[in-house]
Amino acid sequence: MPSVTPLLVSRASARVRPVGSLWRLRGYLKPFRTQMILMLAAALGAVAAEIAIPLLTKSVIDGAIAHGARRLLLPLALAAAGLGAAEGLLNMIRRWIQATAVARIEKSIRDDLYAHLQQLQPSFHDHWQSGQLLSRATTDLSSIRRFAGFGLIFLVTNVMVFVAVVSLLINLNWWLGLITGAVFAPVFPVCWRFEKRYRVLSRRVQDQEGDLATQIEEAATGIRVLKALGRGPQASARHGALAAEVYQTQVAKAGLLGSFWALLDLIPNAVIGIIIVLGAIAVSTGSLTLGGLVAFITLALQLVWPVEALGYIIASGQEAGTAAQRVLEIFDTSPEITDNKHPAERAAVLAPRPRQAPRWSQPTRRNGNGSSRGHLVFDHVSFTYPGATEPVLRDVALDLAPGQTVVLTGATGAGKSTLLQLVPRLADPTSGSVRLDGTDVRDLPVGQLRAAVGCAFEDATLFSASVRENVMFGAPDADEDAVEAALTAAQARFAFDLPWGLDTRIGEQGMALSGGQRQRIALARAILAGPDVLILDDPLSALDVHTEERVTRALHQILAGSTALVVAHRPSTVALADSVALLSGGVIAARGSHRELLAASPEYAALMDVEDLEEIA
Repeated sequence: MPSVTPLLVSRASARVRPVGSLWRLRGYLKPFRTQMILMLAAALGAVAAEIAIPLLTKSVIDGAIAHGARRLLLPLALAAAGLGAAEGLLNMIRRWIQATAVARIEKSIRDDLYAHLQQLQPSFHDHWQSGQLLSRATTDLSSIRRFAGFGLIFLVTNVMVFVAVVSLLINLNWWLGLITGAVFAPVFPVCWRFEKRYRVLSRRVQDQEGDLATQIEEAATGIRVLKALGRGPQASARHGALAAEVYQTQVAKAGLLGSFWALLDLIPNAVIGIIIVLGAIAVSTGSLTLGGLVAFITLALQLVWPVEALGYIIASGQEAGTAAQRVLEIFDTSPEITDNKHPAERAAVLAPRPRQAPRWSQPTRRNGNGSSRGHLVFDHVSFTYPGATEPVLRDVALDLAPGQTVVLTGATGAGKSTLLQLVPRLADPTSGSVRLDGTDVRDLPVGQLRAAVGCAFEDATLFSASVRENVMFGAPDADEDAVEAALTAAQARFAFDLPWGLDTRIGEQGMALSGGQRQRIALARAILAGPDVLILDDPLSALDVHTEERVTRALHQILAGSTALVVAHRPSTVALADSVALLSGGVIAARGSHRELLAASPEYAALMDVEDLEEIA
């Protein structure tokens, strides 16, 4: 079943109430409207059968028994049994449809939420706690599913049951029916007060659970640091404090819900007592038959469940509403990095091409105009992080010819990694432009741009999958020979010696491997894709000197036919470069060969001396 795109979720600048947030998600019900109608019809049919049974009982008492028509007893008994069977069958049909339809609704929202998270820029994920995102994608969506499958259907059916039963009670005895309906009137202001208080507690506990999930996730991923520094007790204390907050809010929430349910239990049972007394008076005065009194009491008992269920429905609706608010906070965040509205005329620059042998074994490729692919230009680029007062990059001008390798170096915090992120559009420049083969990268389709730009970062991120799946992540159609060649080039043949070879699963974030092994797997992943431009952000920092030397020799061959921008600090890695660019104070302070910069730039010479001392040490 196709899912509903987030574009159908109307954006609202102002914060809306939980009910309004649920209403904004109504588009997800549209593909399942047939199932929802069938669920409602089955529920109403079951209710109708249940309501008909007391009326049938009245006919038995006032008709067959009162007039001695025994021949009618069997047909009426069979009719009652038939109504009971029909009620059971209709309830079974409702639950069967509910199990499939609401699960698909939840899946549709989850798919769209995940897709939207993938579209959001890295800066969004930098500012959001992972636990908050996880709780929205799991717990909150489950709350919405439960209300869509149970609360919404029974909200409609219980209202209709209440109206129908009260109408029948008035028809049986008008003054007793009106009294019965009037006694239930206090339920509505009680529900109003409960809804206002429960809304606050529901949102508070959902936010607190998100904070708790973040703390647990951070403790799990950082377990080595916690153990190494002996900070386990402090982490446990922080977890205990957050868990205590959730506990206290949950207890307050349960206390409010319990008192509300107790009141809802009291009202209908008090009504039954009133009906028995007044009903007996009505029978004694002849205004109500004995069968009518039995039917009246039986029908009145059917009001107990709708009133008692009202508490659950309101609670479920509030939880679903606040969950919808939290989910919409993500949907309402617009991606800052998107495709140009009219990129068609420029898409040919990065037109898809059939996969070839590994890039480093091929001659320099040409595009349709006969010019080399991979001409990368930083045209007076500046960048300021959101909320910062000073730019990290100022008027950066850098030209990388096709097939050229440029090493970018500079002191810590100079903005090297930031500059690299502008190429695959992990961020966009504040001013100026980054051009690939003469086209501003902002005018290229994001997917095709990132297919043309390969990246390997210092902090190598791997996934909880096999080595093969991690290496082929950017090139899922690569053959075994290409995978082996990429691993060999990255000096990552150790992967073949793992317990299950390339099919060995390497654990969450690749933590089953050493830092250097993770970097080499990530480097193999980057070069396997055969990109036009290769971005390497200090990819050899975790390697020992001898392994680095072997990887450096392999990279000489790999980078020969690629345009590469490499962040490096070690002189051995700088040897890869056709030229070196020194980034200082947010600008390109000097550019030339390694020897030229050693002679002409004291800052560069000092930087290389420091790195030499670190290597010796």
